[in-house]
Amino acid sequence: MKMKSLKILSAITIALFVLGTTLYAQGTDSRIGSIGRERVEHGATQATAITKAEAEKKYPLRGGSYPTGQRDAHDPSGVVVSPYPPHEKYDCSKVAHGGLVVDVKVNKVFVRP
Repeated sequence: MKMKSLKILSAITIALFVLGTTLYAQGTDSRIGSIGRERVEHGATQATAITKAEAEKKYPLRGGSYPTGQRDAHDPSGVVVSPYPPHEKYDCSKVAHGGLVVDVKVNKVFVRP
């Protein structure tokens, strides 16, 4: 009797472990935040444009020029990804091409492509 209950208990424990790790790996467990879901829910942050004079004063250059943001072809027009980690998305539709944008998460400037 003890052997049967030990086998049943072991089988249940293994099944719960496998199920739990599978849900964790897929990110479908409601307790686990998904980066992809968070970005879709929050969308792109409105970009803050800055003039070249203000940028040079507040955010001095460390090289030849400011880095350029990247545009994803799958995103709507005007959405640009910051070159600085954590690579936030900004809605730059009101900023001219080649204009400077402030990444408010890291307080650095990048160029809108």
